[in-house]
Amino acid sequence: MHRSLLIANLLWMTASAAQETPMDLPELVPSALAVQWLAQDPTVQGAEGEYAAAKAEAAQVEASPYEWTTTATYQQRNYGHGSNSDEWNVGIERQVRLPKKLTADRAIAAATIAAAKARLSLARRQAAQDLLNLWLDWFQAVAMKNLLLQQQALVEESLVVVAKRVHSGDAAGLEQRLAEAEVTEIQRTASTAATLEAIAWEKFSARFPTAGLQPRALPLPRPVMFDAAWWLEHISAVSDQLVAAEADQTKAEASAERAKADRTPDPTFGVFTGSEAHGDEMLVGGTVSFPFPGERRTQQLHQQLAQVDVARARVESTRRELISRARVAFAGATGDYTRWRLAQSATEAMNDNARIAQKAYTLGEQDLQTLLMARRQSLITAEAEQQSRADALRTAYLLALDAKMLWLDP
Repeated sequence: MHRSLLIANLLWMTASAAQETPMDLPELVPSALAVQWLAQDPTVQGAEGEYAAAKAEAAQVEASPYEWTTTATYQQRNYGHGSNSDEWNVGIERQVRLPKKLTADRAIAAATIAAAKARLSLARRQAAQDLLNLWLDWFQAVAMKNLLLQQQALVEESLVVVAKRVHSGDAAGLEQRLAEAEVTEIQRTASTAATLEAIAWEKFSARFPTAGLQPRALPLPRPVMFDAAWWLEHISAVSDQLVAAEADQTKAEASAERAKADRTPDPTFGVFTGSEAHGDEMLVGGTVSFPFPGERRTQQLHQQLAQVDVARARVESTRRELISRARVAFAGATGDYTRWRLAQSATEAMNDNARIAQKAYTLGEQDLQTLLMARRQSLITAEAEQQSRADALRTAYLLALDAKMLWLDP
């Protein structure tokens, strides 16, 4: 029980410290709104119900499994002459849980609550990740649609320029048909983007309340603060998965202690009173009984000891998995930020190139194929910038969620 309480206190203190640690993240989802959505999410509410059930289960374990039993007997004694004697006996008895079993049951109850609390937090973490992904998917779809609509407007402007040149005899009719085909293609792509936006919106609105929500441009990512060792330390300190595994180990160890103590059966104590010999004799006494233990109790102990080994191995496996995931998350966040910066530079260069190509074509210094190629390259790099921007925001936020630095339930 003391170990479970220590785990719970450590989780609370490290989570509180993490909440106060500055995290240089652009506001993607308003924190108050995210906390409200998570509190109302059905998966979180279901996990809260499971937590309440676990507390009830723990209370059952801690309470004595035994109840009072009353006994009553009646008999009539025949002496062979004279009147018969009506005789009765009334008693009450109860099996008593031995102290070592009570201590083990209390430890099991505390570990049950600690594990359930950690799994409730895990469910909330998963809901937060779902919120982040759905939100980003929607915003990214909106950004991609807007980007294609902007590109469509530019291509349509180019078509106007081509039409003027064809009309003045500076360009062949083939160029106009090529420009019209380019407009049709970009319109098709923009229509696809609009459909993807509608799908992303439906997925998001089906899970979380969306009244009054308006999409905004994706904010610019920021570099990840601190180094890998710092993140590993903080993520390990607040890992609900590790807390749950350690609580399961504590529960398995307490269950083994319970099985060990259970090899000595609990005694039953009772008191009784009775009347015999026409009421001339009144009886008052006590009873005590001890069951003889069998082989089954020893085998139960062996089973629980094996479960302890399983739980310890699971804790070590969870710890190693946690370290691996934290390192991968940090590497992903830093790498995605670097890729976004490169994509941003490439986008700026390609946009400049497209503007120069547009001006050159207007002046008759460049052919249409070169202009269309410049437009396509500009679109490709812009799409890559939007994708890498969303990736950088996603991995940075997931890293912060793992360290419990945002959207904490007050």
